[in-house]
Amino acid sequence: MKKEDFLKLRSWFQDYVRSFYSEDTFISQNVFLKEEHSFRVCENASQIAISEKMDEENYYLALVIALLHDIGRFEQISRYRTFNDRISENHALLGVKILDAEGTLLFASAQERHIILMAIKNHNLRTISDDLDRNALLHARLIRDADKLDIYKILTDYYVTKAISPNPVLEHGLPDVPVYSRHLIQDIFNNKIATTDGVTTCNDMNLTRLAWVFDLNFTETLRLVKEKDYIKKLIDTLPQNSEINAVQNHLQKYMDSMLDNA
Repeated sequence: MKKEDFLKLRSWFQDYVRSFYSEDTFISQNVFLKEEHSFRVCENASQIAISEKMDEENYYLALVIALLHDIGRFEQISRYRTFNDRISENHALLGVKILDAEGTLLFASAQERHIILMAIKNHNLRTISDDLDRNALLHARLIRDADKLDIYKILTDYYVTKAISPNPVLEHGLPDVPVYSRHLIQDIFNNKIATTDGVTTCNDMNLTRLAWVFDLNFTETLRLVKEKDYIKKLIDTLPQNSEINAVQNHLQKYMDSMLDNA
């Protein structure tokens, strides 16, 4: 993949997204949210790829994947008025269908198409499929990290402005009440990637996002999470007690250990 290929796809992406612009304020707000998210994920992917000293071909392949990873979100929000895959459809698989139907990647080599589509299919899974080849696995790991970094930004920014600008899409219809599920706390203490099965509150969802720390693949990602103080900012959205303080300390020690041993 070359720079001109990425620029060509960015132009296609912008035209495609414009087709979802709407006078419906709810749709417009969330189309814009995902459009900006996609561009920032490109920036994150660039930073990680540079830190890993990727060659030019893989660098621009990583940017293409970042640009297109959420392409299914625009049709999802317009058709279902939600980003919740459980009550609509898997946005990653929807994105792959759209790219196939649009013929967006026909110019790319078969190997490049395979890597792009496998990375998109795997970007939102709890864990990566175990049947990916080496390069597809590398790019699946990279997009997952780049995506998580911006979701942390979106969420921590949102909780600052939520009182004056609520967006129920970001809360998946869950109640924002001062309780949480103890099994999710235990998952974190066990360094376990939490499942969203059984999540019943916004606090539960944020605990699963804190557990993403155990699924970060690159030193640069961990460094950025620590630099941006995302863990502390998400912790601040939870009930403040000794148990939550222990969760914060556990996560910070885990990240420090991973960075010290990098």
